[in-house]
Amino acid sequence: MREVRLSPSGAFDNVPYPSAHFEVRPLSAAMGAEIVGLRLADLTDEVFADLERALWHHKMLYLRGQNLSHAEHETFAARFGEFGQDAYTHGVPGHTNVQPLIKEADTRSKSLFGSGWHVDSPFLPVPPGVTILRSVEIPPYGGDTAWANTALAFRMLSPAMQQMLRGLKVRMSARNNVYTQKQADGKELSFANEAERAAAIEGMAHPLIRTHPFTGEESLFIDEVYAVAIDGMTEAESRPLIDFLIAHITQHAFTCRLRWEVGMVAMWDNRACLHLAANDYDGFRREMYRVTMAGEVPV
Repeated sequence: MREVRLSPSGAFDNVPYPSAHFEVRPLSAAMGAEIVGLRLADLTDEVFADLERALWHHKMLYLRGQNLSHAEHETFAARFGEFGQDAYTHGVPGHTNVQPLIKEADTRSKSLFGSGWHVDSPFLPVPPGVTILRSVEIPPYGGDTAWANTALAFRMLSPAMQQMLRGLKVRMSARNNVYTQKQADGKELSFANEAERAAAIEGMAHPLIRTHPFTGEESLFIDEVYAVAIDGMTEAESRPLIDFLIAHITQHAFTCRLRWEVGMVAMWDNRACLHLAANDYDGFRREMYRVTMAGEVPV
């Protein structure tokens, strides 16, 4: 007899972060929240510290009507610390850390930069921490971004599975993404040099279960774009485990989805979530800009 599939329950905690400085409106039960009453270009240190704590709690935050310039985007992002390495794109003139993500209306491709459930550049020795994305031009429909809460997904695993995963390391490599992007548009991704390209393809082995440096929360650190193997396991052993964990993390109950508006800013914590950009808006132009902040060596 086939069992009825049960929905996850019991560990959802995306209650509004309590702040005296702004209003918080959760986006879903799993994660994400809208911040109301702030202009990101005009925050005091006290308000920024509160916003940062709200980000650790909700994993993703978004604000409407910000309409940041490149300079304001870069200046706000710098409050999180050092800028992260970007393995793929180059900044706009005068603002090297502001990365353009633009798809023209006449572009047709089955592969979109950012599609597939992923964490930003986990093949680096020090993967990014916070990513901050803003919208300048969006389609009338389509082009949404979705996130999945990897900390919630970890808590929903059985104690036996949690214990089995502790101590394992996942090999994160850019090899699949390099191949897919080349097949899609005939061009290689833009690495600085051959040594950087080779290092990205070789990748890094990071803890499959990582601990958040500011909250102590544990989360799954694995995705469908960059995870290629579990160190010490054969392909036959590691591939079913990777596939199971990705299917587990990305089930609907653990996700939120944002419909973009012009002038919006979204930020998320790569330590505790995956994200995906939908490639469903052929015929429309989408112009976004991203700044990625440095993280730390996962432990």
